[in-house]
Amino acid sequence: MAPTEADQAFAAYVRKILRFSPQIKDTSLTEITVTRIEKALSLLPAENAELFLSSERNLAVMLLPDTSLPIGMTTRTEGPADSRRYTIELREEHQNQPEDLFLGGFLRELAHVVAGKPPESEWPSSRGERARFKERIEYAADAMVWRWGLRHYNLRFIAATYPPHWADRIVEDIEKMLREEDSQGTQ
Repeated sequence: MAPTEADQAFAAYVRKILRFSPQIKDTSLTEITVTRIEKALSLLPAENAELFLSSERNLAVMLLPDTSLPIGMTTRTEGPADSRRYTIELREEHQNQPEDLFLGGFLRELAHVVAGKPPESEWPSSRGERARFKERIEYAADAMVWRWGLRHYNLRFIAATYPPHWADRIVEDIEKMLREEDSQGTQ
Protein backbone atom coordinates (compact mmCIF):
# COMPACT_ATOMS: atom_id res chain seq x y z
CA MET A 1 0.00 0.00 0.00
CA ALA A 2 1.43 3.38 -1.01
CA PRO A 3 1.91 5.97 1.71
CA THR A 4 -0.78 8.63 1.85
CA GLU A 5 -0.06 12.33 1.62
CA ALA A 6 -0.52 12.58 5.40
CA ASP A 7 1.93 9.70 5.94
CA GLN A 8 4.48 11.47 3.77
CA ALA A 9 3.98 14.75 5.66
CA PHE A 10 4.53 13.03 9.02
CA ALA A 11 7.60 11.19 7.71
CA ALA A 12 9.17 14.42 6.42
CA TYR A 13 8.35 16.21 9.66
CA VAL A 14 9.86 13.49 11.86
CA ARG A 15 13.06 13.40 9.82
CA LYS A 16 13.29 17.18 10.28
CA ILE A 17 12.81 17.22 14.07
CA LEU A 18 14.56 14.01 15.17
CA ARG A 19 18.14 14.42 16.33
CA PHE A 20 20.59 11.87 17.67
CA SER A 21 23.20 12.42 20.32
CA PRO A 22 26.71 11.86 18.93
CA GLN A 23 27.18 9.21 21.65
CA ILE A 24 24.53 7.00 20.00
CA LYS A 25 26.55 4.32 18.25
CA ASP A 26 23.98 1.61 17.58
CA THR A 27 21.47 2.99 15.11
CA SER A 28 19.91 -0.40 14.30
CA LEU A 29 16.66 0.54 16.06
CA THR A 30 16.48 4.04 14.63
CA GLU A 31 13.99 3.21 11.89
CA ILE A 32 11.64 1.62 14.44
CA THR A 33 11.79 4.80 16.53
CA VAL A 34 11.13 6.99 13.48
CA THR A 35 8.13 4.84 12.53
CA ARG A 36 6.73 4.98 16.06
CA ILE A 37 7.02 8.76 16.25
CA GLU A 38 5.30 9.05 12.87
CA LYS A 39 2.52 6.79 14.15
CA ALA A 40 2.12 8.82 17.35
CA LEU A 41 1.71 12.01 15.34
CA SER A 42 -0.75 10.34 12.96
CA LEU A 43 -2.90 9.25 15.93
CA LEU A 44 -3.44 12.85 17.05
CA PRO A 45 -6.66 14.67 16.21
CA ALA A 46 -6.14 16.66 13.00
CA GLU A 47 -6.10 20.07 14.72
CA ASN A 48 -3.37 18.92 17.12
CA ALA A 49 -1.29 17.26 14.42
CA GLU A 50 -1.50 20.50 12.44
CA LEU A 51 0.13 22.38 15.36
CA PHE A 52 3.25 20.36 14.60
CA LEU A 53 3.09 20.15 10.81
CA SER A 54 2.51 23.92 10.53
CA SER A 55 5.42 24.57 12.94
CA GLU A 56 3.07 26.43 15.29
CA ARG A 57 4.73 24.29 17.96
CA ASN A 58 8.51 24.38 17.69
CA LEU A 59 9.45 20.79 18.51
CA ALA A 60 12.66 18.79 18.49
CA VAL A 61 12.97 15.14 19.50
CA MET A 62 16.37 14.12 20.81
CA LEU A 63 17.54 10.52 21.19
CA LEU A 64 20.08 10.39 24.01
CA PRO A 65 22.21 7.61 25.52
CA ASP A 66 20.89 5.68 28.50
CA THR A 67 21.78 6.81 31.99
CA SER A 68 22.78 4.53 34.86
CA LEU A 69 19.20 4.78 36.16
CA PRO A 70 16.25 4.21 33.86
CA ILE A 71 14.36 7.45 33.32
CA GLY A 72 11.24 8.22 31.39
CA MET A 73 10.72 10.42 28.39
CA THR A 74 10.75 14.10 29.28
CA THR A 75 9.81 17.37 27.66
CA ARG A 76 12.00 20.41 28.13
CA THR A 77 10.51 23.83 27.41
CA GLU A 78 12.54 26.94 26.68
CA GLY A 79 11.84 30.50 25.69
CA PRO A 80 9.17 33.13 26.25
CA ALA A 81 5.49 32.27 25.91
CA ASP A 82 5.18 33.66 22.38
CA SER A 83 8.08 31.59 21.02
CA ARG A 84 8.40 28.45 23.10
CA ARG A 85 10.76 25.67 22.01
CA TYR A 86 10.01 22.13 23.12
CA THR A 87 12.41 19.21 23.19
CA ILE A 88 11.18 15.70 23.88
CA GLU A 89 14.09 13.66 25.18
CA LEU A 90 14.10 9.93 24.55
CA ARG A 91 16.71 7.45 25.72
CA GLU A 92 18.08 4.45 23.86
CA GLU A 93 16.19 2.18 26.25
CA HIS A 94 12.88 3.52 24.91
CA GLN A 95 13.64 2.00 21.50
CA ASN A 96 13.41 -1.46 23.06
CA GLN A 97 9.97 -0.91 24.59
CA PRO A 98 6.91 -2.61 23.11
CA GLU A 99 5.21 -0.28 20.64
CA ASP A 100 2.12 0.40 22.78
CA LEU A 101 4.26 1.36 25.77
CA PHE A 102 6.44 3.66 23.65
CA LEU A 103 3.36 5.29 22.15
CA GLY A 104 1.78 5.77 25.58
CA GLY A 105 4.83 7.62 26.86
CA PHE A 106 5.39 9.61 23.68
CA LEU A 107 1.73 10.68 23.40
CA ARG A 108 1.92 12.01 26.95
CA GLU A 109 4.94 14.12 25.95
CA LEU A 110 3.14 15.37 22.82
CA ALA A 111 0.23 16.37 25.07
CA HIS A 112 2.65 18.49 27.11
CA VAL A 113 3.66 20.28 23.93
CA VAL A 114 0.08 20.77 22.72
CA ALA A 115 -0.88 22.13 26.15
CA GLY A 116 2.07 24.53 26.14
CA LYS A 117 3.91 23.17 29.18
CA PRO A 118 5.78 26.11 30.75
CA PRO A 119 9.54 26.01 31.38
CA GLU A 120 10.57 25.09 34.92
CA SER A 121 11.69 28.68 35.52
CA GLU A 122 7.97 29.59 35.51
CA TRP A 123 6.93 26.90 37.97
CA PRO A 124 6.18 27.77 41.61
CA SER A 125 9.29 28.29 43.71
CA SER A 126 8.47 26.35 46.88
CA ARG A 127 9.31 22.66 46.79
CA GLY A 128 5.83 21.46 47.76
CA GLU A 129 4.09 23.74 45.28
CA ARG A 130 6.49 22.62 42.52
CA ALA A 131 5.71 18.96 43.25
CA ARG A 132 1.94 19.61 43.13
CA PHE A 133 2.32 21.68 39.96
CA LYS A 134 4.34 18.92 38.26
CA GLU A 135 1.77 16.31 39.27
CA ARG A 136 -1.04 18.51 37.94
CA ILE A 137 0.60 19.05 34.53
CA GLU A 138 1.29 15.31 34.22
CA TYR A 139 -2.37 14.53 34.93
CA ALA A 140 -3.46 17.24 32.49
CA ALA A 141 -1.30 15.65 29.77
CA ASP A 142 -2.73 12.21 30.58
CA ALA A 143 -6.27 13.61 30.47
CA MET A 144 -5.57 15.17 27.08
CA VAL A 145 -4.46 11.80 25.70
CA TRP A 146 -7.71 10.31 27.02
CA ARG A 147 -9.75 13.05 25.34
CA TRP A 148 -7.96 12.23 22.08
CA GLY A 149 -9.47 8.73 22.34
CA LEU A 150 -6.05 7.17 23.07
CA ARG A 151 -6.66 6.22 26.69
CA HIS A 152 -5.51 2.62 26.10
CA TYR A 153 -1.98 3.80 25.24
CA ASN A 154 -1.86 6.04 28.29
CA LEU A 155 -3.10 3.27 30.58
CA ARG A 156 -0.44 0.93 29.21
CA PHE A 157 2.20 3.55 29.98
CA ILE A 158 0.88 4.19 33.52
CA ALA A 159 0.60 0.47 34.33
CA ALA A 160 4.18 -0.18 33.16
CA THR A 161 5.66 2.88 34.85
CA TYR A 162 4.12 2.95 38.32
CA PRO A 163 3.46 0.37 41.05
CA PRO A 164 -0.16 -0.86 40.95
CA HIS A 165 -1.35 1.17 43.94
CA TRP A 166 0.10 4.37 42.41
CA ALA A 167 -1.29 3.54 38.98
CA ASP A 168 -4.77 3.09 40.47
CA ARG A 169 -4.52 6.45 42.23
CA ILE A 170 -3.25 8.18 39.08
CA VAL A 171 -6.16 6.79 37.04
CA GLU A 172 -8.62 7.95 39.71
CA ASP A 173 -7.07 11.43 39.72
CA ILE A 174 -7.21 11.67 35.91
CA GLU A 175 -10.86 10.58 35.93
CA LYS A 176 -11.57 13.18 38.64
CA MET A 177 -9.84 15.88 36.57
CA LEU A 178 -11.90 14.97 33.50
CA ARG A 179 -15.14 15.04 35.53
CA GLU A 180 -14.24 18.48 36.90
CA GLU A 181 -13.46 19.77 33.42
CA ASP A 182 -16.73 18.35 32.09
CA SER A 183 -18.75 19.90 34.92
CA GLN A 184 -17.07 23.29 34.36
CA GLY A 185 -17.77 23.03 30.64
CA THR A 186 -21.49 22.46 31.21
CA GLN A 187 -21.94 25.41 33.53
